[in-house]
Formats: sequence, C-alpha cells, structure tokens
Amino acid sequence: MPYLGGRSGGRGLGVFLLAAQMMNIGVDNIPPVTLAAVILQSAIFLQFGDLMKWFPNAGKVCLSVYHVLYRKEWRRLILAALYHSNDIHLYYNMASFLYKGRVLERKFRSVYFLYLLAVFTVLTSVTYLGLNMALERVFDDSSYELVCAVGFSGVIFALKVLVSHYTPAGTQYILGFIPVPSKIAFWAELVIIQLITPHVSFTGHLAGILVGILYTKGPLKPLMDSVIAPAPSYTYQRQSAGYRTGYAESNRGYNTRSTSQQETRYTAGLSEEEQVQRAREESLRDEENRRNTNRLYPDLDDLRQRRQNRFQ
Repeated sequence: MPYLGGRSGGRGLGVFLLAAQMMNIGVDNIPPVTLAAVILQSAIFLQFGDLMKWFPNAGKVCLSVYHVLYRKEWRRLILAALYHSNDIHLYYNMASFLYKGRVLERKFRSVYFLYLLAVFTVLTSVTYLGLNMALERVFDDSSYELVCAVGFSGVIFALKVLVSHYTPAGTQYILGFIPVPSKIAFWAELVIIQLITPHVSFTGHLAGILVGILYTKGPLKPLMDSVIAPAPSYTYQRQSAGYRTGYAESNRGYNTRSTSQQETRYTAGLSEEEQVQRAREESLRDEENRRNTNRLYPDLDDLRQRRQNRFQ
C-alpha cells in the first residue's frame, strides 16, 4: 500500500511487463482465481467499462481511519486493495501475487483460495486501520488518521507468510543477493522495502504480516475452516478397494495427478518421501524390464543361471 497520491506515470511499461510475465508463465498454468484476480485489478487500473464508477480515483477509494471510521465509507475496506496508483505499482504487486497465488491456490483449491483472499482483504484493511489508530494515540499525532493508502501489497504480505509456512526451510535471497532464512523472509522484506522506498505504507505491509501469522499460528485458520474447509490438494481413487485416499500437496506447491491405478498403491500409509522413493524404485525396475524385453540377444548371465537351475 503506497502513500495516497494521484495516479502517476503512464499505463504502458508496467502493463506490458505484467502481460509478458503472464505469457512467460503461460495462462494455462495460472489457476483460475489467481488469473481472475490479476485480470480484475489490471482492468481496474486501465479503467475498463463501468469500473470507473467504483474506482474513479485514489482519493475516492483509498483506506484511512478518517474515511472508514468517521465517514462510515465501509466499501473502502475492499476497494482500496484493488486499486493501484501507477503501472509499476500494479506490475510489482501482480508479479508477486502470480507466484504466491499459483502455490497457494494449488494447495487449497480455488474455492477456498477465493474465500482466503476475501477474508485476508478485509482483515488486512481492518488491521491497517487498527495500527494507524494505535500510532495516533502513542505519538499523539492525528495525522495518522488521515494517512490514506491503496494497493494489494498488504494481502500479498499475508500470502508471503503462508508460502513461507507451507514450504521447506531454506535460504531466500532478498533483492537477489541478501541471504535470509526463508521462514523469516517476510520480516526482512518489510524492513528492506521500507528502507528502499520510504513512501510506501509500513503499517499496510505490517498489517498483512500480522494477518498471515494470525492464520498460521493463531485461531484464524480453525475459524475459517469451520465455515469452508479446504479441499485436499490431491485425491487418488482406488476403484478396487472402493475408497479414496487423500494426499497432501508437496511442500513445493506443485500439483500432480495420478494417471494410472498403479500409482495409488504408493499413497496408503506412506509419507511423501517414501512415496517418491517407491516411485523411483518402480521406475528403475520398469526401465530394466523394458530393456530386457526389447533385447535383441538373450542375456548370457540369465542363460547361465537358468542352466544351473535346470541341473540342480
């Protein structure tokens, strides 16, 4: 969420870079809710059709304590997150969201991911207002009530927390060269982004992190799951046994499906690592069998063994 200002810059470079990014990924490889969210926010920025009625300018949609609590303009809790101040702002947010959306939508499936985005959008906005109200009281500075922000980056920071939580621990390089443990990378990004671009909303990004932690470490996930439970990432069917075996998505967030009944025997009672090892061993055996089947001449060692067995 950047500072409030008029829409600056042109509409060319950032939109072009975003389109190139999507073509590079492949539209078919972008899950539907993630794709729809990117298209919607791009259309809002380009002011397609009747969207201008809802998003005329930043001043009409930006999020602040004054507008929401004093003027009761509740729609800003959602509209502010979907509006971007310029094309580069749109590009950076959507490029980041494309990665996180692909990982998390494949994990949670589309219905739950849409539900997650809706809840995170509102909660991030509410938390942002709460942080600004706290700062206003701590520093006795009423200007915090007037700080007005737009952009999807608060929600993106919440998604960063989830991606870090659901992926294996490792090292992540901020800005391509600053090594940071992946589990705390979002805290490092919060600080580094603020140092590089001090005009962005620190409380907007912090609000997203707090919402993400509330989901991964606090009561938010159980509460949300009690309303809509996430579907299993994978479901293999075993017709002969007459039951389904659920299998959680891999830590890397890739989505693969069983293409034959032979694969189902790896899922029951085995961890992911054991399933991968069993699949690798089976693949090696199949490859060896194919080589033996297609052999032009008989294997000499096999002939000797058969001859010994015959005379024993």
